[in-house]
Order: sequence, then C-alpha cells, then structure tokens
Amino acid sequence: MRFNHEVDAEIGRTLVEIKSGLDAVRNLQLGILQLALALDERSRGQRALLVVAAPTMSQARLQAEWQSTVKALRRDLAGRLHLVLYDGGRFQGLPVGHDAAFLSKLDRLVRHELDRGAARLPRGEVFYEILKLLVHSWMLNSGPMTSDALAKAAGCSYPTVADALRRLGRAIARRSYRRVELAYFPKDEWAALVAVSDRVRSTMRFSDRSGQPRPPESLLRRLRSLGRSDIAVGGVLGARHDAPELDIVGLPRLDLTVHSRESRADLSFVERLDPALRPAENRDEPVALAVHFVQRPEPLFSQAPDKTLWADPVECLLDLHEARLEPQALEFLRHFEDRRKATT
Repeated sequence: MRFNHEVDAEIGRTLVEIKSGLDAVRNLQLGILQLALALDERSRGQRALLVVAAPTMSQARLQAEWQSTVKALRRDLAGRLHLVLYDGGRFQGLPVGHDAAFLSKLDRLVRHELDRGAARLPRGEVFYEILKLLVHSWMLNSGPMTSDALAKAAGCSYPTVADALRRLGRAIARRSYRRVELAYFPKDEWAALVAVSDRVRSTMRFSDRSGQPRPPESLLRRLRSLGRSDIAVGGVLGARHDAPELDIVGLPRLDLTVHSRESRADLSFVERLDPALRPAENRDEPVALAVHFVQRPEPLFSQAPDKTLWADPVECLLDLHEARLEPQALEFLRHFEDRRKATT
C-alpha cells in the first residue's frame, strides 16, 4: 500500500524521520507535521520517531518547541510521537521496547543521513589553482609574485609551480628577483579551465522541490544569519559587488564558494538555507543554489562592512561562465581590463 505522506524510513511498526543540523524552529515543526500526517494514515498500533542528529539548537529549546508544537495535535497522535536526539554516536529519548536489531538499523539510517550531508572532494588539479592565482593577480593588477609565494598560496611544491609556469609558456612574464606574472590574459588556458570547472571546483547544484522556491535574496539573508567564516557569496551577486555597472537583469540563482581543506565538506548548511533544496538531477534542471569549493590554503575572500564574505573575482567569473551568462562574463572581464589600462 502506498501512503501519500512519506517519511525517511519505516522500521517494523515505527516511522522514522531524520533531521540533521537542525537549527530552525520551522524545520522542527515541519518534521513533526510530516510525521503526524504519515502516522495518521497508518494503524493506531504504530508510532513515530523524529530523530534530530547533530542539532545546533540547544536541547532545552528543542524540547520546549517540541512540547509547544505537539500540544496542538490530536491526543491520539501526540501520544505516539517521540523526539529522539542523536549526538556523539548516542541516542537520547528513545522510548522503551526497542531491541538491538532496531537500534542497529536506526543507527545505520542516521549515519547514512549524516554522510549524505557531506561532500567528498577530490584532490584539486594544482595547475588550475596556480592559473587561478595568476589570473587573480592579473585582474587586480597586484604585480608579480615569487614562485615561492605562488607555491605557498596554492599549497604545493616549488617544482610543481615551475612545471605550471613552463606549461603556460609565453603567457608568463618573468620579472626581476625571480618574480612572475601574466603577460596577458591567457584565453586558451582559461577556456580549458572553464571546460573542467565543475570537476576542479567540485560544483554541486541544488534545485527546489517545494514548487515555491525561495528567492536568492532570501537564501542570502539566511546565510548571513549562520555567521559562517568559510562560505562566501559569488556568482551574479559577487560580480556586481566588484563591478556594480554589470548589466544583469534579475538574480537567477545564488552561487556560494566554500573554503575546505579537508577531503570531505559539510553540506548540512544547505538544509538550513532551505529544507526544500535537493541535489539537481541533471545539468539542465533549474538551479536555485550552486555550491563551489576552493581547497587552497587561503580562499581570497573579502569582507564587507556588513560582514558578508565575497568570493574573489576569479571564482565569480567562473560562476558566470558556469551559469551560461557568457556576455556578462565577458563584460565582467572587460571591467578589470579597463581598470588595468587606467592604472598603466
């Protein structure tokens, strides 16, 4: 029999809904409502668990909000709903009567949910990190740098930098004191980077499944409220921050750049921006949020007076290409070309 209101899992006669990284009352209320509706369609002998894994809300607040929400339900439903906390590999609040087999299945489900909220990041291609750093210096007209400085910024060895500079050939201008910079914008190498940008930056796209997507500005407000120091705003918003005159009508999506030095990156913040966001199933699906990663030692973020972190212009330029805003990407690049000419 198929039920209209689905939940994450059903173990025996127990319905299970799992929420990870829960930090908003609205998300808790949605979880309770979802379970209550599903439970109402089952037999009276069944019960339901809302498992909150690695919560960021305090236990006291969770309990208070739980009691307040459940109080509004029918008594026969409220009595079969249970709040369970999972933190540090242990369950708190499990009702009695569950055997070891049930606990084992529940533990596997929760761990799978937590793993699903983490992205596995492949090791970046160092040549393209070096290229991005050189383009960044070129766009900002910040002058030549030593190979040692490049190696430190890219998180690689001196021989690796030397190989990359040889690969770039005539695009590299060698200055005194073993310093280097781009002689010109390397269009061919840049086109090759754009072609593999998804892989190099481990890009992940998210689409709305609710039918009522939040506007990107709303997602941005929620991001600011998280106070994260490892997530910066890129894409159209980031490009407009650097070049206010950029001609783009509307905001098609929100692009974020996440700085991660680990092989796994926590993506639980996506649900905190909007629980309706799910990984896009294909490249042509409408995207509400795109997440890109930088793995070098320094992310090159800049901070605005309102504490908003902005991705560097190289990442913003790649975001415009990736969003298929090619005319705007060209206009954005020309902004920096014109600025370079004005200072020479």
